[in-house]
Amino acid sequence: MANVPRDITDRLRRLETALRELSSAANTAPALDQILDGDVVIGDGGQLRAETPQGRRVFSVGQTPRDDWGVTLARQTGAAALTVGADPEADNAQVVRLFTRDGSTVVMDDPHADGYLGLPILPIPWQPTPAWQTASRTTVGAVAWYAASVVQSPVFHLITETYAPPRTTAAIALECASGDGFAAWENWTVAGGDDGAWTTHTVTRPMTGLPHGTSATWRLRHRVSQGSGRITTHVIGAYQRNTTSADEVPAAAASSEENEGEN
Repeated sequence: MANVPRDITDRLRRLETALRELSSAANTAPALDQILDGDVVIGDGGQLRAETPQGRRVFSVGQTPRDDWGVTLARQTGAAALTVGADPEADNAQVVRLFTRDGSTVVMDDPHADGYLGLPILPIPWQPTPAWQTASRTTVGAVAWYAASVVQSPVFHLITETYAPPRTTAAIALECASGDGFAAWENWTVAGGDDGAWTTHTVTRPMTGLPHGTSATWRLRHRVSQGSGRITTHVIGAYQRNTTSADEVPAAAASSEENEGEN
């Protein structure tokens, strides 16, 4: 008969007991579907994702395939509904975007001008004065139209048309005020030629000196600079919009970005 150590039976019994306790603990441990205390950290790459059984991603947070960091909320179809970062068009632009169900962006902050709204595009209403038609030859010109709005977006856009009688030239000035006094924004002339003519003019420029939330007032002046007769100016439309390139960033916003880069 083999020589069995006297304590081997006790050892086996203790091992069996430990295995039963371990199995019982595993079966009674709570499911790992709650975090009751502490943080979950995703760093050095990677994402936390939620997907439908069909593999459509409805939520993700972390580093995107473009190597920026952001958050995406999507609909059940997988189409994005709200994103922060993960901007497919502008490098290093942590833009917040709200999408329609067909993928159109309806709300976003501006990708180039920090501090401004990008979308939606907001109209600027204009009101005519009795001098929208005038024969004035005064140096400053009569005020033909007024507008007032709170600045939300970084780019100002205005479309006008002016009629000048035959052999007459009209001078038009766009001015803006956000505090004391008006400053010149743009000046142009319209020539009537031999028969008189309507001429369309468009002004597109950054909201320089007008940070987001500024209350601004604009006015159009016009006068007869050469010839004689009655001129007429119409405002066809006006709105404030997002930038389409870094060249349209208002000077104040550009200065702020440069200062941040120097710190």
